[in-house]
Amino acid sequence: MVNESYMSGTGNDFICTEYDRDLSDIEIISIVSDSLFPIDGVILVEGIDDSTVKMHYFNNDGTPAELCVNGVRCTAKFAVDNNLVNTKNLIVRAPVGDIKAFVENNYVKIEAPFPTTGGSIEIDSYICTTSEVGNPHLMVEVDDVERFDLDKFSVNARKLDVFSNGINIEIFSVVERKFIYARVNERGVGETDACGSGALALFTYLREINKVDDNAVVLYPGGELELSYENEKLYLKGEVTYL
Repeated sequence: MVNESYMSGTGNDFICTEYDRDLSDIEIISIVSDSLFPIDGVILVEGIDDSTVKMHYFNNDGTPAELCVNGVRCTAKFAVDNNLVNTKNLIVRAPVGDIKAFVENNYVKIEAPFPTTGGSIEIDSYICTTSEVGNPHLMVEVDDVERFDLDKFSVNARKLDVFSNGINIEIFSVVERKFIYARVNERGVGETDACGSGALALFTYLREINKVDDNAVVLYPGGELELSYENEKLYLKGEVTYL
């Protein structure tokens, strides 16, 4: 792999490298098993032109994903740091479409796609809400985010036929109108320290039902993600570091 780097986007950890060729799921799993750190996914960054790169993203079980927002942010910083583009305001091509990214030192901000809040479903006596952010999410408000048995709940939820293609599961509580405390269990990965698309789903849903303001922070075990709604556009910002 070329210019291999271990990167973390607010607790989501990845191996990032320059794109050379398509890799099979077995090759991805091998890369993951040989990695120096536990990682959530593998990102291959393909240079397109002076201001555009393409992100090839794989979960740590070798499966591709429609969207990994923290992966997009790591892709943008990797592209800037490795001179794959000549601007800090670039386009990252993801399976869901082109995403604008803005790199400023160790922070990367993106103009995000708008999630679509879906319907409600009851699971284990909890009323849950679905959302689509290019990838599917299930949002569950709980009293105690830290003590909630997320693994058990996730297993039960994924047994349902309606989630036959898998589902990313977010549990959350609103601390106040500017702070959302959350944990996430991602399909193909398990529990991770953060999830950018999940943060977008939570912020959009809670803003729709008037539980948070136009600027809010989602607090994950891995760190903070800043969400904002400005001039009818949705933004997400967070730190990107090298491991």
